[in-house]
Amino acid sequence: MIILLALALVWSAYIIWRVRIMARLYQLEGYQFQRFINWLKTHRERYASDRYMIGFVGGVGIAQVLIALGVDAVWLHFLWWTIVGFFVAYPEPVKEVKKKFVWTQRATRLTVTAFVVGTAINLLAALALGLQIEDVAAWQLLAVSVVGLLTFAVAPLLLPMGNSIMYPVESSLRRGFREKARRKLKQSDVKVIGITGSYGKTSTKVYLAHILSGKFRVLATPKSYNTLMGICIVINNDLDLEYGYDFFITEMGAYVRGEIAEICELVKPETGILIAIGPQHLERFGSIENVELAKYELIEALPQNGVGVFNVDDERVKRAYEKDYPDTRYAVTVQGEESPRFAADNIQHTVHGLKFDVTDRATNETRTFNTRLIGLHNVTNILLATATARHYGMSLNEIAMRVATLEPEEHRLNQRILPGGVTILDDAYNTNPIGARNALEVLGLYTNGRRILITPGIVELGGIQAAENEKLGRQAAEHCTDIVLVKSRETPALKRGVESTDFDRKHLHIFETTQEAIQWYQQTVRPGDTVLFLNDLSDNYL
Repeated sequence: MIILLALALVWSAYIIWRVRIMARLYQLEGYQFQRFINWLKTHRERYASDRYMIGFVGGVGIAQVLIALGVDAVWLHFLWWTIVGFFVAYPEPVKEVKKKFVWTQRATRLTVTAFVVGTAINLLAALALGLQIEDVAAWQLLAVSVVGLLTFAVAPLLLPMGNSIMYPVESSLRRGFREKARRKLKQSDVKVIGITGSYGKTSTKVYLAHILSGKFRVLATPKSYNTLMGICIVINNDLDLEYGYDFFITEMGAYVRGEIAEICELVKPETGILIAIGPQHLERFGSIENVELAKYELIEALPQNGVGVFNVDDERVKRAYEKDYPDTRYAVTVQGEESPRFAADNIQHTVHGLKFDVTDRATNETRTFNTRLIGLHNVTNILLATATARHYGMSLNEIAMRVATLEPEEHRLNQRILPGGVTILDDAYNTNPIGARNALEVLGLYTNGRRILITPGIVELGGIQAAENEKLGRQAAEHCTDIVLVKSRETPALKRGVESTDFDRKHLHIFETTQEAIQWYQQTVRPGDTVLFLNDLSDNYL
């Protein structure tokens, strides 16, 4: 009996080992069951390796042969199954780990629960077998190991199971945390400005916060805190009631319909900014129509007397603007549309920044804006921030002075020049086709040396993903002198795109990891060269 329990614990140790490895990937998928299942479906080699099948078939087969030959020494069978288990459980090598597992309280609760469930299955199997027959036989060790092998196979599902078991606890904690944020926000009496769109949310938020801070006290969500719980964290931890904030600016992200509506129900935005509606996260939304409906939830949540700010150069955003809600609406354009109140023209774009004229057509005022920001998309982001700041009483002169001191947000087409004279364009957080095209156009402005692109491609585009990455390959060939692909599932499509042009194949390089690509460019770049890092995929996409 003891040896059966010991073998069950050995298998439990292997299962716990595996659950711990998979927990990092479950965390990367936001603890979302469907997202995690979709990842498992497309990454069989990461959860059901060929070595598992070899171990299962070989382990069971040899154990049966030993039993048939009369080799019934239980210690020998115990040793055999320990070796088989180690062979099966030893993790497949991962190219690189970009984001380590974070032992948050939630992660600890669900992994411990998964550990307990996995261990219980093996121990119960051992107890059930041990109680039936007094003397332990080799076939019982075989049976315990088969249970262990099967439990090991489904170990990734123990994490969602643990999440489900802990759901009442998690739900209660989340509800309490949310209500605390709701009460605090209501006590503060701040004006809430919500920002959403398929891209540009973080940059627009940062620019608006910087502009408004010239006249008001502003709190904005940091980095990409754009989920319900992330926003609650900011409110509970950073909203100082005694400081007297005038504005709370929050970006609102979503992977499915209803998430933005849930955020709005909490924060009650007075103003909503709708930037763009595109195919980002299309794989999760299912269709561009669902993306459009999800983003419009911010506008629907505004009061009738609220304020909507729209980029009408985007056709889907323009449709939202034309729904005549709320009563006060501002439209912006950089493409010469006649109806928008705020327009930018005479745009000059160089490696040193942007210069353009902004006109408030309601007052016929025009001011020239200068900024060190690069990328034509930033003109639209600045215009959206300008329209909002104008509504709250800032003059174009005041806004222009604040725009002159804007700094790019981290990893969003951030430019820096290394001591050796090499320019780095860091666009690691760029995950959409339009942003990728804009980044490549910026790279094309640098003509003093080589123009090097390092990218693994773009993901979460659903059925158009391969086509968009192939298009990205063609665009890269147009603007780059050297193209470096970090090997991912998108590499074949990118490679097809590049090779469909007359790009010199000798300047197309493919590396297994980002680190290898970095080592290559560090050894080959010269003063005057420019390197664009476009999209740094999380390792669950590689």
